[in-house]
Amino acid sequence: MITKTKQQFYEEASMNRTVAVSASTVADTRTPIQLFNICNDEASFLLESKDPLSPWSNYSFIGLNPKYFLRDKGDEFIFSDKNDHILFCENNLQTAWDRAMATLDVSPTLPDIPFPGGAVGYLGFEGFRFYEPKVKRSSEKAHDASFMFCQTILAFDHDKEQLTIVHFQESERLNAYESAVDTIHGILAKIEEGEEKPFPTIPIDQNQDIDVYEGVSSNYTKDGFIKDVLKIKDYIAAGDVFQTVLSQRFEVPVRSDGLSLYRVLRKVNPSPYLYYIRFPDQEIIGSSPERLVKVDQDRHLEIHPIAGTRKRGKDKAEDEALAQDLLHDEKERAEHLMLVDLARNDIGRVSEYGSVDVHDMMDISYFSHVMHLTTKVTGILREDVHPFEALFSTHPAGTVSGAPKLRAVEIIQELENMHRGVYAGAIAYYGFNKAIDSCIAIRTIVLKDGKAYVQAGAGVVQDSIPELEYEETRNKARALLYAVKLAEQRLDKEEVMKR
Repeated sequence: MITKTKQQFYEEASMNRTVAVSASTVADTRTPIQLFNICNDEASFLLESKDPLSPWSNYSFIGLNPKYFLRDKGDEFIFSDKNDHILFCENNLQTAWDRAMATLDVSPTLPDIPFPGGAVGYLGFEGFRFYEPKVKRSSEKAHDASFMFCQTILAFDHDKEQLTIVHFQESERLNAYESAVDTIHGILAKIEEGEEKPFPTIPIDQNQDIDVYEGVSSNYTKDGFIKDVLKIKDYIAAGDVFQTVLSQRFEVPVRSDGLSLYRVLRKVNPSPYLYYIRFPDQEIIGSSPERLVKVDQDRHLEIHPIAGTRKRGKDKAEDEALAQDLLHDEKERAEHLMLVDLARNDIGRVSEYGSVDVHDMMDISYFSHVMHLTTKVTGILREDVHPFEALFSTHPAGTVSGAPKLRAVEIIQELENMHRGVYAGAIAYYGFNKAIDSCIAIRTIVLKDGKAYVQAGAGVVQDSIPELEYEETRNKARALLYAVKLAEQRLDKEEVMKR
């Protein structure tokens, strides 16, 4: 049922350029990935939660028909339409953001869901330069920030098994209300009829003995990585930093499409934050376990530092034993405390005085395959602070940069000597309701020009053993490269069957 009458639509249209029209329906026979496949030709992103043990797995969102883009180009931020016609340029991201919102001029009457529409995309690691002048700009042509505004949003409520369709209609169009209603009815009919593209069968045998590094190249040799770990330890000894996260990037040719890679990854590595985003120049496929920052409509801030990991046990008794081992690991506890302090400082810069609080200190959070030490840090965003500044304040996360953050990033840029791009940045949505949710772009595959790029880092501290830090980066990348290999197996089998 359409929730807005024609009269209500035109009353809002008299005051706003864009009006949201929505409808909800029961969706107990559909999954978010089925819905994405049904709407595959128009679909541009899928933000999904898939870990039944995670408290964050409540909603999934699908974006259809991206109409506008906000991206950086050099020192400018460009707002353009889907045909690359430039509508305006600004030299400050926050100013560009506010101008984009003013240009779209969306009516404030929106469905009561966490993300009723807005922008989805990423703030890359080097996006730190937008608000920290000491950070070097990359010489590469990749975007350090890229967001899309979709004309239609599908919001899937996992608890209620309910689907809400939100369509944004520009009100000056002739028969605007009828056009919005027809669009929603067309999507509902497509979902009901189930006109989805045939899904290829993808083997998901996680017990296969696959050499995931066969055919994979890296920007680092083992000796080169160890040499840079030792350099970081020298910086630590000199008092420059306490920790720096050094990463290496793996590259492998692929034939698989992004959706196939995503389907495998969500099975191999289910996480609270799963995402598949199709940009014109690249596809981003990820399964991040870690929130960066959340800002709700009431300006409440929330961040969840994660540091300290153990695998899940085979039964309750082994789970408890592993949890106790994690809780009493002094090295894990020290690293976690450092990141909690960093989170408090990040949130404190934009919060009301005295509102920053720490909850559930070093709590054990259980996920499908692993358990983590987690802490919740909260605050209330100051009235004079833009919600987007909360994202700036926490980006990049200490878990992927180090501490102190600025000096750690300078060392990373000196040693890695490459553009991290999406990796270690933020995957985020910013809603028309001024709510933000974001995760750290780790456990992420970037698909571009027939190649898959996977990056993983290790936090180097004073007592780090260089060889173990090198192996840690390879271990972290293993699940992602394994997903790539499984997706490629499907193509190999199809080719054999065609012969």
